Amino acid sequence: MDYQEIKEKLETLKLKLINNMQNPTLSIEEKENIQNSIVNYEYIIELTDMNHFARG
Repeated sequence: MDYQEIKEKLETLKLKLINNMQNPTLSIEEKENIQNSIVNYEYIIELTDMNHFARG
């Protein structure tokens, strides 16, 4: 996989989690877990960018 494929895949996974947050039946704990996962994906995306552009 190249950089663009990886970044698109990570962004897609992040968007799925964001969409899952809209579910009104989620408990507070489930929402917190999803929010933490979103933050983790954002961090992974940032690291992917840094690695690709040799800034890491």
